[in-house]
Amino acid sequence: MDDHAHLLLDVRGLKKYFPIHKGFFKRHVGDVKAVDDVSFFIRRGETLGLVGESGCGKTTIGRLILRGYKPTAGAIEFITPGSTVDLATLEGEALRRQRSKIQMIFQDPYASLNPRMTILEIVGEPLVCMSDHSRAQIRERVAELLQAVGLNPNYANRYPHAFSGGQRQRIGIARALALNPDLIVADEAVSALDVSIQAQVVNLLEDLQQSLGLTTLFISHDLGVVEHISDRVAVMYVGRLVEIGATDALFRTPKHPYTEALLSAVPRPDPDYKLERMVLQGEVADPANRPSGCAFHPRCPYAREICRVQEPPLINVAPEGHAPHLSACHFADELDLKGVHITPHPVAARPAYTQSESA
Repeated sequence: MDDHAHLLLDVRGLKKYFPIHKGFFKRHVGDVKAVDDVSFFIRRGETLGLVGESGCGKTTIGRLILRGYKPTAGAIEFITPGSTVDLATLEGEALRRQRSKIQMIFQDPYASLNPRMTILEIVGEPLVCMSDHSRAQIRERVAELLQAVGLNPNYANRYPHAFSGGQRQRIGIARALALNPDLIVADEAVSALDVSIQAQVVNLLEDLQQSLGLTTLFISHDLGVVEHISDRVAVMYVGRLVEIGATDALFRTPKHPYTEALLSAVPRPDPDYKLERMVLQGEVADPANRPSGCAFHPRCPYAREICRVQEPPLINVAPEGHAPHLSACHFADELDLKGVHITPHPVAARPAYTQSESA
């Protein structure tokens, strides 16, 4: 399959620098390079998992795509039938029109819902702002959305405090789907939930992806969830991508030492398995003062002299005839890194909605 066939989003050379000012006159003394020259694409209908340690820049990428932040440089091409627009350059009304096509599922289901609004008002607000639906049509659409996410439509007149955390996240998902968006950005969408509820919400997202053909950027630090829901995975370290590949290939045969370290910390549902965690030495690099060469070299157990002086490019290291597998490591072809095979989610076969979770 052509890697660039059926693209929905094509990000190229994306950068976001936050200036550092000091002194009484607020002199510009440097920049926090939260996102630094990042390129990737998402095909229509697929889920790309974006993972990395806290502070690596993955949430910033989500906000740049949504244009919560204005990029310092780079292109964010959003491709729909008959048109291609660069979200990085849009302003005003043109940007507002595009925002209806890209929606976000937030991390905290408690903070992302207005406690003074009913569920009807919360889920229906995008329709009020971006369409000319009548009140009756909005109520009907909200009922459809609540049904789709496994909630009783009769709950529409209740307030957020009447729902559990998992139910609130379902409400957030319903709101994100209200305008039939082309792209969903899910930023740690299940990390604030109980583990059993996480599984139900992940199942729900998978069901919705299949039934609605959703395209999703799934941002998470939980590799177990990412493995379960993603078609491809991109790994970030200090503002840059260090590895991108198909989920199964990346988990089984990682091509970057940082990915190997992340995978070694994933718990496995086997009581007889002895965890062999790869403990990295040192601290995460400072995005305002990146090390020379490969930013990971101060913590990498495989680092050599070239790693300290020359930054490795992100290149395809997959064998000929295989799906692309990109890695930013000088020795990706030489290292025999340990991967994992995570068994399917223990409750993956359960329905997305159960009566026990009803209010």
